[in-house]
Amino acid sequence: MATTMTGAMTPRARCLGGTRAMRGTNAPRGRRAGPPRGTGGTSTTRESDDASRAGTNGAEGGAWEGAGGSVTNGGRASGGGGKKSARGGEPDVGRAARYMRELIKNQVNANHLARAGSVTDSSVLRRKGRLKEQDALIEFIVDLHKTHTTEEVFQKVEAWIDEVLEVPKEKRRFSKLSRMVPQVGFFFHRLPLVKALREYDEFSQLSKRRYVLPNFAEVRHILNIAQVHASSKDVRLVTFDADGTLYADGMHFEDDNKMIERIMQFMELGVHVAIVTAAGYPGEPSKFEGRLKGLVDAFAAQKLPKEVREKFHVMGGECNYLLRVNDDYRLEFVPSSEWHTEHMYDWRDNEDVRQFLDRAEDFLTSYAKHLGVQVDVLRKEYAVGVIPQSDTIYENLEEIALACQAELSDSKIPFCAFNGGNDVFVDVGNKHIGLQALMKYLNVAGSQTLHVGDRFTLTGNDAKVREAASILWVASPDETTFFMRLLYRDILNARIL
Repeated sequence: MATTMTGAMTPRARCLGGTRAMRGTNAPRGRRAGPPRGTGGTSTTRESDDASRAGTNGAEGGAWEGAGGSVTNGGRASGGGGKKSARGGEPDVGRAARYMRELIKNQVNANHLARAGSVTDSSVLRRKGRLKEQDALIEFIVDLHKTHTTEEVFQKVEAWIDEVLEVPKEKRRFSKLSRMVPQVGFFFHRLPLVKALREYDEFSQLSKRRYVLPNFAEVRHILNIAQVHASSKDVRLVTFDADGTLYADGMHFEDDNKMIERIMQFMELGVHVAIVTAAGYPGEPSKFEGRLKGLVDAFAAQKLPKEVREKFHVMGGECNYLLRVNDDYRLEFVPSSEWHTEHMYDWRDNEDVRQFLDRAEDFLTSYAKHLGVQVDVLRKEYAVGVIPQSDTIYENLEEIALACQAELSDSKIPFCAFNGGNDVFVDVGNKHIGLQALMKYLNVAGSQTLHVGDRFTLTGNDAKVREAASILWVASPDETTFFMRLLYRDILNARIL
């Protein structure tokens, strides 16, 4: 049985094995302290100090010393030897290893683990299982370890990616890597995978393991570190998914979010920042603001000047609403005439869209009934979704999303059918279209854009972005903070050196 809803979103259902609590936007918030920020990019954080000491580690990360070992409950480093530093006796390792140790310590504490931490300890992955980790290239790299050493694997993959970039775009499907991994995504940069492996090795000792192959998360981390290094040289736009990337699923951007400072630092460096989300509230910018209140409040508290403020945007409803920050530090819609592409006018605002959403709603409700899942229906201007009324199985949501993709595949309306973790939605358009429109509006190329998200699987709404820009695949907000610290450090080093 399905119940139809319009307007405000109801609290999302819980999947077996985990919950998503909804926090209201009126909860008390503190005010960020500190003087008004200028446009010069001056920072008081540790990263700016790190960059000023570039002679120690260098633009390329420098010569790393010491061995990492594991991090156990309480954050104590074990194993390895290495040179001791002035930082409480920790081995003197590079920033990537140091940041990763902090990330694992956070996961250990958050999950109350009475054992050594692991890069697979993200609560998101533990709740949603392996379905959240599907990627042909990463699985190919993992399998290569059955016949090659870790160093050999990443040397080969780095060379194969170089070969892909040397081939004209229209012929890349005939490259060696594309023939071995037909589903491989698009590459915009050469990736220094061997360098990234050596940095990651300081923390994990990955290349020294003989019996335990690298897992999906470890390979994903190495690819991400390589992408950060490659993108930092000319990045002009960094975009983020919202839920599961900037804040926990079902939550909001609170004023203690670690990414607030990082986002403002990027903007002060002249880098555009945008949040590209499936959430859509036609005619109601205040609802977008409610989801991002901690961030918008910080803009006002720091009195960001216009030239910095204009570096921030929100793309909502996948590709259907673009917002900016006005002089009163409030979000406002950008008129469609300023940013819509010609392609978008071919399918927006016509009867075909209504008929498409009717068809999607009929299929979603009937297939949910087929699987015995009782759902509520939420219909919006450019989206329709089903939300389980009680605990359900994550795999059933995955089944509904895949079945919907197949059923609607003959539609002339571009769409995105995705598993949101506790719901399944069909949106008109997708993030690829939204990101392309945003890049055109800001006059930024795909090679200058980096998208950070947590859903690049077959049923994820970040997957299409691969065709438009470079990507970082994260599993939690803590991982987002980790990789953005690296990116900020690299950008500073590139500009200083």
